[in-house]
Amino acid sequence: MSALDLIAAASDATFSGRVMMIMFKVAQNVASEDPTTADHQARVDYAGLVIRGEEKPQLVSAHVISSNATIAAAIESDPAALGSNVPDGDIEFALASIWTARSLTFAAAG
Repeated sequence: MSALDLIAAASDATFSGRVMMIMFKVAQNVASEDPTTADHQARVDYAGLVIRGEEKPQLVSAHVISSNATIAAAIESDPAALGSNVPDGDIEFALASIWTARSLTFAAAG
């Protein structure tokens, strides 16, 4: 495993662009979620930040990769692909998995 391969994928404009598009999808889902969902207000506030374009897709890409062993393994299996071999569904799953943590971090910073 090379962190350099993971950094290269996270820094790739196409991969981080894919993450950005899927971030919008997850943000819309969160904006429409049941208000009784745990940490709902922080999650919605973060969704708004994403929808307004105030998040950094490259940083989120790095978080997605570092938090999901399946995605990291796919990148490591073909470093030259720069994450193009990672299915969108895996990215969406990873984003949904880290959404609350990112939401609470931004809420604490605000």
